[in-house]
Amino acid sequence: MYDQIARFYDLTHASLTADLPFVVQLAQQTGGPILELGCGSGRLLLPLARAGHGVTGLDLSGVMLDRARVRLAQEAAAVQQLISLHQADMTRFTLPGAPTFGLAVIPYNTLLHLDTTQALAALRQVRGYLGENGRLFIDLDNPVDIANTPEDALLSLENVLTDPETGELIVHLASNRLDTAEQTLHITWIYDVSAANGGPVHRTVAHGTYHYRYPHQLELLLQEAGFKLLHLWGGYDKSPYDEESDRLLVLAAKK
Repeated sequence: MYDQIARFYDLTHASLTADLPFVVQLAQQTGGPILELGCGSGRLLLPLARAGHGVTGLDLSGVMLDRARVRLAQEAAAVQQLISLHQADMTRFTLPGAPTFGLAVIPYNTLLHLDTTQALAALRQVRGYLGENGRLFIDLDNPVDIANTPEDALLSLENVLTDPETGELIVHLASNRLDTAEQTLHITWIYDVSAANGGPVHRTVAHGTYHYRYPHQLELLLQEAGFKLLHLWGGYDKSPYDEESDRLLVLAAKK
């Protein structure tokens, strides 16, 4: 999916910065190198490396990783040397040299892409690369908010953007279909692109599925993968999680 929409990702997520100081601070507290699963085009990788942390980024999308490499090439040599990129499936990956990490990050909503079998496999993989005192951080939408998504499947306008490189106009639309029995949200993203001076519209359509889980389900999943839950936060201010929270933030350690 992300190979299809890679060119739109940075534009639609340009305002997503609230998690950056939180993750950088967490990295400082845990120490050691960092593993990011679902690193994409480097939205988190670069701030972490600029703060002096060694980061290994993993992503399934080669197109997203290519965008990360372009961004990385514009950084100072000292920052470039701190980042290692790998194309792999997070449910079954092998890193050369079998490195050990102090912190593993599954960033903003990435775990939602995995069903229960896949999520368990990914967590077990991560555990094998964490040091004795290693920590796992997972950042998710509040599942209560997802479960309250209207079930009308109507197409809605998400953004109207201008690509600063090409001047093209991008109209971003989305449609959601909720399955509460399966705890899944099926999403269709549509990107209509037209030249600044008009002309034909080129449409890109992508489909994704979010698998949302409530805190008790996440805790059971973590336990089965060999982790113990340390904290459940409802936001980047470390406020306690409740049904009204903006986020569901998880910090776990190896059992």
